[in-house]
Amino acid sequence: MKTKIEEKILELATKRADSVEVIYEDGESKSVSFENNKLKYVHSNSVRGVGLRVIKDGRIGFSSTTDLRNPEEFVETVLHSAKFGQEVQFEFPSPSGLTDVKIFDKAVVDYPTERAISEGKEAIDRSVAVCKDYLCGVDIGSTVWTRRLMNSNGLDVSKASTSFGSGYNVMLIKDKGLISISEDESSRRVTTGLMEQVEKSLEKMRMSDREVRVKSGQYPVIFAAKTMSLLLATFEMGCNGKLVQKGISPLLGKLGEKMIDERVSIFDDATLDFAVGSYPLDGEGTRSSRTPLFEKGVLKNYLFDLRTAGMMSTKSTGNGSRGFSSQPTPGCTNIIVETGDMTLEDMIKDVRYGVLVDQVLGGGQSNTLAGEFSVNLDLGFLIENGELVGRVKDCMLAGNVFDAFNNIMAIGSEAEWHGSDYIPPFYFKGMGVVGQEG
Repeated sequence: MKTKIEEKILELATKRADSVEVIYEDGESKSVSFENNKLKYVHSNSVRGVGLRVIKDGRIGFSSTTDLRNPEEFVETVLHSAKFGQEVQFEFPSPSGLTDVKIFDKAVVDYPTERAISEGKEAIDRSVAVCKDYLCGVDIGSTVWTRRLMNSNGLDVSKASTSFGSGYNVMLIKDKGLISISEDESSRRVTTGLMEQVEKSLEKMRMSDREVRVKSGQYPVIFAAKTMSLLLATFEMGCNGKLVQKGISPLLGKLGEKMIDERVSIFDDATLDFAVGSYPLDGEGTRSSRTPLFEKGVLKNYLFDLRTAGMMSTKSTGNGSRGFSSQPTPGCTNIIVETGDMTLEDMIKDVRYGVLVDQVLGGGQSNTLAGEFSVNLDLGFLIENGELVGRVKDCMLAGNVFDAFNNIMAIGSEAEWHGSDYIPPFYFKGMGVVGQEG
């Protein structure tokens, strides 16, 4: 039997280095995209490559390539890089078994391009039937991927994975500007909620017919689940072991301390079946796990890969994130926020005067590490006496994440998946709103 390229590279490198790790990936992605109500493109792309890390004389060397014709030359390049690499304080892991988590759906492999085109046309037809001036976009994409991870300590694991996603956008150009509303869904298996995205977006379009202005001041603010990633970014970055190791995390030295409202519990969890960020072991061979970041408001853990864990004299949490072309770095998998006991509808009914935030423009002028944010509302609604009365125009929100999470009125009773985040809506007591009263 002919030796596979990744096996050949491992064999060559092991003869000359103290420790060796090879990651081989082979994948294909397909996508269908509609823009301005018309099919824009149907695209497919294949990638095959290998990454090699070696430890030699206490230093790390790394390189990657998609040119697999000359493994001897590739190994030589990596060995040379180790002369100038960083000193290491870790070892590549021995086999320790896999976490039992589903990351492959054959339905993604079998999903026909013709079906994606048909569903995209259906979504657009439904939208234009409501308003002929709507300009719609639809994206449907899938990826089928195989990864093999091997090292000189006996680890040899090969796993296939899939991912699938759909996104919908509807836009209306008006005399005073435009309205653009987007929804999306992603998973490791085929998703079926495109028309739900359409109906949700069309309802928000209807609600946006009336435009209103809001007074500047401190008011209750409800963040829809899809916008909570803006606020959670501070906690995700703060728990990143690389930032902790560099001494720039705002959570440095805070383990065991109550940082936020005791009703808030946040987990990093790579063990959920078919979730986008799930895997049986990370990019270095450490088993995946469910790691509490905050439990009842108390900071519990940072997230580490092997290198940062070694530098901090601790253990990897299984968060070595990478592809074949990059070295591992600590990264979140799936962020799970525990739900509360109040529906979004009841939150709205409880507000006398405030704002519902559905979309923001980018990250705004934010100092994410310090927890400070200042963002313009892309889509938000004014709440008066428990009812949504119109779309807010020319409005900005400003505040501090740590202050906000210590001034919570309620947490939503139902969570939603947005990318790799599973989050409920949050109802905050007060937040800085900068607007222009009409």
